[in-house]
Amino acid sequence: MVRPTPPHQPRLGRDRDAEDTQLTGQSEDSLFDGAAHDEFDDAGENEPVRVSVNDESKVSRVDTGQLEETPLPGGRFSTWRQRRKSAKAEAAADDTDADSTDPDTVVAFPRSSHRRRRRKRWLALLAALLVAALFVGIVFFSPLFATRSIDVEGARLTDPQNVEEALQRFEGVPLTRISKEDVRSAVGDVPQVKSVDVVLEPPHTITVQLHERVGVAAVKDGQDLILVDSQGQQLATYGEGDRPDVPMIEGGRDVLSTNKFAAISNVLASLPSNVLTQLETASAPSESSVELTFADGRKAIWGDSSDSELKAQVLAALVSDQGTADGTVYDVSAPLHPTIE
Repeated sequence: MVRPTPPHQPRLGRDRDAEDTQLTGQSEDSLFDGAAHDEFDDAGENEPVRVSVNDESKVSRVDTGQLEETPLPGGRFSTWRQRRKSAKAEAAADDTDADSTDPDTVVAFPRSSHRRRRRKRWLALLAALLVAALFVGIVFFSPLFATRSIDVEGARLTDPQNVEEALQRFEGVPLTRISKEDVRSAVGDVPQVKSVDVVLEPPHTITVQLHERVGVAAVKDGQDLILVDSQGQQLATYGEGDRPDVPMIEGGRDVLSTNKFAAISNVLASLPSNVLTQLETASAPSESSVELTFADGRKAIWGDSSDSELKAQVLAALVSDQGTADGTVYDVSAPLHPTIE
């Protein structure tokens, strides 16, 4: 934007020759007037041309030393911009001087706070990973929690040494790497064991509580006797003179896979131990007729294997009661109406 020039002040850069012409008294009207007369003569016209001009009294001399430069447009922003421009120019000049004096000078820029924070996060993550790796190594692979002792409890039919041999592969292994299922699977190969409870006791002990199968009968195998449970699992072998306190079942080992043995074993499994130990033999002429013989010669007619728990309670009461203990035959095939002979 160009600011207007006051009427009393000529524009900067005006032609000096024009000003000298005005100052010497040759006014614009005189020059114009002469030109007008020449034109008039050439035209040959009698009527003069009338023009209005300013006289010299309205023209004043201007001292060029008093002229001022027109200020730049704008206010504070223009001043700030001019200063900034000057500062950049000075900085550029300083850089030029520095490069010319020492070409090997390297300017070190300060590291940003974002890069420092990111570096701290990476260092913290690396430290956490190292701590976790150290913890895993100590807990799962060091001998600090290695197995040194295996305790076996509840072994009656089972030889504890057999269980310890089955668990020998866990010795020296940290407890943190041993599961209870692994221990149960290893002990499950022992025929006398029905179930197992495992307790891992840090820092070095495994305790195994055995729940053994219950022998309910014995069968002959040549000169030996084999103790079996209700499922026909062979639990132990005895000599002829070392008979277990369970009834004998005729038929040898072959009877273990028959339906008669299944019927007898269900009956024997339901009897309380004080009755089971008094029996001499158990037989089944048919699947629906199970008979029990006591060591003193008394007999019990059981019938089929239905209501075995109720029949077992009735028979135990009859055998132990003083009024009925002298009986020779106990018929509990109808447990709600037992008979005694």
